[in-house]
Amino acid sequence: MSLRLNRVNEAIEHEVNRILRIYFREETVPVTIVGALLSPDLKEASIKFSVIGNGDICRRMLKFFSKYKNFIKQKLCQKVQMRYTPQLKFELTDAIAEGNRLIDILNAIPETEM
Repeated sequence: MSLRLNRVNEAIEHEVNRILRIYFREETVPVTIVGALLSPDLKEASIKFSVIGNGDICRRMLKFFSKYKNFIKQKLCQKVQMRYTPQLKFELTDAIAEGNRLIDILNAIPETEM
C-alpha cells in the first residue's frame, strides 16, 4: 500500500472518530474505530469498529451505522478534501476482545518468568 493511501486511511479513521465523538457522544460510548481501509480507486472505504459489550450492543451499533452513514459521509466530506467522497461501509471487528484476551494472558504469566 502506498504512503499516500496510508495517510488517507489514517485521516479518514481520525475524522470518523471525531465525528462520532462530536455528534453522537452518548450513542457511541462503547464504540472504538480501529481502522479504515480505502479501495485503490478511493471510491469505497471500509471502516472497522469494535464494541465493548455483548451481542445486543453490537446489533444496535450496526443499525446505528447503517442509519447514520450518510450523515457521517457528509461531515467527512467537509473535513477530508478528496476528489470523490468514498462510500462508507462499517464492519464489526473483535479487536477490543482480542486485546483484553492478550492482557489476561500476560497477567497470568508469573513475574519470575518475565
